[in-house]
Amino acid sequence: MNPLAQNLNEQLKQSNPEIFSMLSDLGQNMFYPKGILSQSAEAKSTKYNATIGMATNDKGKMYANALNQMFNELSPDEIFPYAPPQGVEELRDLWQEKMLKDNPDLTKEVMTRPIVTNALTHGLSLVADLFINSGDTILLPEHNWGNYKLVFNTRHNANIDTYPIFDKNGHYTTEALVKSLESYNKDKVVMILNYPNNPTGYTPNNEEVQTIVKAIESLAAKGTQVVAVIDDAYYGLFYEDVYTQSLFTALTNIHSKNVLPVRLDGATKEFFAWGFRVGFITFGVEDTPTKDVLEAKTKGLIRSNISSGPLPSQSAVKHVLKNNDQFNKEIEQNITTLRERYEVTKSVVYADQYQSHWQAYDFNSGYFMAIKVKDVNPETLRQHLIEEYSIGVIALNETDIRIAFSCVEKDDIPHVFDSIAKAIDDLR
Repeated sequence: MNPLAQNLNEQLKQSNPEIFSMLSDLGQNMFYPKGILSQSAEAKSTKYNATIGMATNDKGKMYANALNQMFNELSPDEIFPYAPPQGVEELRDLWQEKMLKDNPDLTKEVMTRPIVTNALTHGLSLVADLFINSGDTILLPEHNWGNYKLVFNTRHNANIDTYPIFDKNGHYTTEALVKSLESYNKDKVVMILNYPNNPTGYTPNNEEVQTIVKAIESLAAKGTQVVAVIDDAYYGLFYEDVYTQSLFTALTNIHSKNVLPVRLDGATKEFFAWGFRVGFITFGVEDTPTKDVLEAKTKGLIRSNISSGPLPSQSAVKHVLKNNDQFNKEIEQNITTLRERYEVTKSVVYADQYQSHWQAYDFNSGYFMAIKVKDVNPETLRQHLIEEYSIGVIALNETDIRIAFSCVEKDDIPHVFDSIAKAIDDLR
């Protein structure tokens, strides 16, 4: 093992041995190298800095003006250089300020500074690298984003256990999660909590969140180490009376050494900037040595994988966080549009004439909703809708389809669901 990794591990064993034992073999072996980047940082003030793989002239960084003209508000130094592996420092601080504003029960003391990721999937991959060994258990709801299995099972050979989050009538329930945690008997579990949920568009209310938190706290009290990964990809897209803070906030209030909350969020969905690939990973820990070790290991993982994220999109997000009055108005306008589409969807999907065609799952947020179709195969229905009605939906499993009301004009939503009903009749 590299001496730098050994040193980090010794620090972590002293400050937080529980988190040290949560780490995977790779997580324990990981470190941030004192290589080109650190040597370049030390040489930053020199007259002749011949350290880093960028080209310069007497005016600064070399660049093509044709590219520079694509970015009206950004300076060349905000576009062309490498970003640090951990991301632009000012952006990290601004995102933390946003987190604290959005989550009044969260404090700076109980979390690391956010580290920039190449959006949410990269954050999931970092979690897997840090905490997953072959054979470890990932606990997921039955309705989950398919990429979790690719990241955790296919890439890291984790065992995936699932539990239902809806009862037989399509109503959200915490009962199965509570039972799963009560009966869990292994030393460690990695949980993914994704709300608003993809694919169903459900966010728990305050009471349901407290039930989830108490169940995790009880499991930790029995000695199980819980890495609770909060996938907040759709955070802020709430249309009903739900728990509007992140579950990360609620879990940081447990203050148990056996619970490590990890938040993954970003500009991707919140800022309607999908292609920017600007996300963040934040760890819910209190002591400074543990924060420093987790940051160093995460930086090492980023350095050894993608090296660093793109600077122009980080700079753009930084600017709108600093100068955000008009930006906030435009984001709120987009959310209002989604809320209007949600309201139309909700008024249509529960209509009496469709009760024999499907059963809707509870939904109150996000981009999506899901229905259990009756008497037909979802994949057959999906193909029939494309071929005969020019409508695209996602077949989730043997019973369900997902409809993204986020990308259908509100006036067209009734037509979409009426066509789905007609397609079901066709196939019957």
